Amino acid sequence: MRVRAAGPDDVPALARLNAEVQALHRAALPDRYSDPPAAAIEDWLRQLLADGDTAILLAEQDGAAVGFAVVSRSESAGNLFALPRLSAMVDGLGVAHAARRRGAGRALMAAAEELARGWGAASLALDVLSFNRDAVEFYRALGYEVTKTRMGKRL
Repeated sequence: MRVRAAGPDDVPALARLNAEVQALHRAALPDRYSDPPAAAIEDWLRQLLADGDTAILLAEQDGAAVGFAVVSRSESAGNLFALPRLSAMVDGLGVAHAARRRGAGRALMAAAEELARGWGAASLALDVLSFNRDAVEFYRALGYEVTKTRMGKRL
């Protein structure tokens, strides 16, 4: 398993991987998630690649793209109640269905943590929707814990 920084030439592979993640979310929450056209996803990925505060990591196995992680950094100036801090966020993680449970997700998360450390981030956070129990268990196994609970109610 090899993880590297993605570049513009990787956009088609990233779009295919992202489509799998989007399909999972759309199936679970069809009233919330859309089915964007491939061209729109590719444009979005190009914008992320051009953003100096975002990195896309690509996992490859035997030369084939099998997973990705989108990692962003943000700096908070702080306020009356909170100290200033630099933090990082995994904004997206996806592994091709056929490559799951073979180490790609773990390798991507290890690379995301190393990237965040290199940025000087105090923490690495991520959001997981409650329906995605496999993802919750995956992150727990990596040592992630609930640090905030967001509750919602359908109206």
